[in-house]
Amino acid sequence: MKKLIAIILVVILCIALIGFIKGARNNKSEEHISPIPTPTTLPKPNEDVRDQEYFTYRSDAIKELLGQFESPLTEKSDTFVACADENNISPYLLVGISKIESTFGKNACAGNPFGWSSCKNHFPTFESACMAVSKGIATLSYYEDYRTSGETRDLGETYCPPSSGCNTEHWIETVDSVITDLEERELVFALKELATLTPHQKSTQELEINTEVLKSHAQKATGTTLEVIEILIRANERVLQQTQHES
Repeated sequence: MKKLIAIILVVILCIALIGFIKGARNNKSEEHISPIPTPTTLPKPNEDVRDQEYFTYRSDAIKELLGQFESPLTEKSDTFVACADENNISPYLLVGISKIESTFGKNACAGNPFGWSSCKNHFPTFESACMAVSKGIATLSYYEDYRTSGETRDLGETYCPPSSGCNTEHWIETVDSVITDLEERELVFALKELATLTPHQKSTQELEINTEVLKSHAQKATGTTLEVIEILIRANERVLQQTQHES
């Protein structure tokens, strides 16, 4: 992992250098029937430009993956992110669930691509299904272990328990593989911007802005992207402290 992060940072620095040159040139054993939470309006992306940028990176990652599988949910990537953010869960988790439960919506049951409650709950729209599942994972008592650990296994053992005949191990592995895939895609989409947020040859004000933007992104970033952002935050803060000390 340390080698991977080192390679990523080298890539970022190379991109930044290229940009500079261009600029210079110019209960787990039981199956649960989950209730449908009280409907809420699907939130809109945050109007803050920085938050909108990171909303877009995640949405683009999801759209790219779903498009490769010719999923009917391809144009719903914004919805995945919006309803997940509203309930403080990972949109990638929802995408992973949609793969194992309905092959990314191709085999959705009654508007329910997430297999929520073994398809016993029907939904009129994808938006209503996404909000219900997100809110359910975020609030229902039997998902408390997952909320505490953040581990897909703790979700899968309740969402897809062996007692129901579900292949729990396969469920967990599939969801985790989608999450990892999307985290990698997120990093690729974010790299160009991250390359501009290095502390190299930045003024005090620019360093402060870099740090603020990076901390904002860190609230939503995941996986290796989050690790890279945290390294860049520390780098900007370190140079900022040196600059302030010298002045």
